[in-house]
Amino acid sequence: MNESIVPLSLSEVSMSWLLATAAGVVVFSLALAWLGSLIVYGKIASLRRVFPATHNLIRCHVDYLIMASLLGLVYFSCLHLGIALPPVVIVILCIGVIYNPLGFIFQAMDPTFGKTDSVAGRVAVLLGFLPATLGFGYAMVAILAALL
Repeated sequence: MNESIVPLSLSEVSMSWLLATAAGVVVFSLALAWLGSLIVYGKIASLRRVFPATHNLIRCHVDYLIMASLLGLVYFSCLHLGIALPPVVIVILCIGVIYNPLGFIFQAMDPTFGKTDSVAGRVAVLLGFLPATLGFGYAMVAILAALL
């Protein structure tokens, strides 16, 4: 196996960051699922007050699971095809995967979060999607290039 693709440590930016991020995101997603379940089925009023829009917790849970799955796909596809993503792409991917679903948590606490009529506000929300888009976009183009 190529050591530049699968290093033994997370102390430097490497492809292993993708798996570590995916694992962390899945654990966080499971915690969100339990939080939502405690609110909906456990009827814990104090949690309901903090998260009045509980459906957005479930959206965040699902979005994090999708992101983790996509990171796994990127990791194992790159490993299989011998692609070593540049460190900057790995960092952007990890940031994007963690950041992208976070808006749902804020909307669970405040359903008006991110809903703005100002151009600056809408641009700010859209810029939040950029790291995941750039990271996954780069990875998928690299995978396609390796396959063609």
